[in-house]
Amino acid sequence: MSLLLFVSISGCQVAAIPVATAMNLANVADEHTAGNGARILWDQQREYVRQLRAHGDPMGDYLYALGNAQGWIGDTSDPLQIRSLFEKAADEGSNDAKIVLGIFYFNGVVPSSFVGVNSIRLPDNLVDHQRGLQLIREGMRVRCTYAEPVVSAYANRAYLRYVSAASRIWPNYRDGQYRRNASGSYVTILEKDRRLEKEWHDLDTKCHISGATTE
Repeated sequence: MSLLLFVSISGCQVAAIPVATAMNLANVADEHTAGNGARILWDQQREYVRQLRAHGDPMGDYLYALGNAQGWIGDTSDPLQIRSLFEKAADEGSNDAKIVLGIFYFNGVVPSSFVGVNSIRLPDNLVDHQRGLQLIREGMRVRCTYAEPVVSAYANRAYLRYVSAASRIWPNYRDGQYRRNASGSYVTILEKDRRLEKEWHDLDTKCHISGATTE
């Protein structure tokens, strides 16, 4: 026999809703509330970025570039425009922008904690591993991490998490990078390299040990 939830309607109790159904409705309501909360927090984040940019803060230009790449700001999805936005922020002194621009050059996509993003890709002919590594190494001399905004609707807060830059590099040397050509075959664009995998993995480990990350 299925358990029923007694629901009070105008002072009367009605045994009408199975417990499982009621729990499902509650979960849907929670998700709806969380979704609304997330939208509000992202609206606040976008306003925060606008204010930073209005005050000439390079962090504002960096977060603006990142937001367009990740999709929580929708002013452009053009990868070349996004690259230019990161270049502008880096030129203005944003170390985060320098590192993420380097990762963009190296991986062809901007890193993100969001599921389903990273569809914005740098054209294959502009992927430049050496340029990317140069920018990342320059940035890591200042700080081994880059900042990325995170919204937690359940905790009702938005915050910056700090991600190890090297964590975005060493798996590529472990697995290699491949691209599908016009005939549908895969071609190698970055060879597996145990030595470089270890080098960047060690940098990643040191960054975590230092306490600089908040992943």
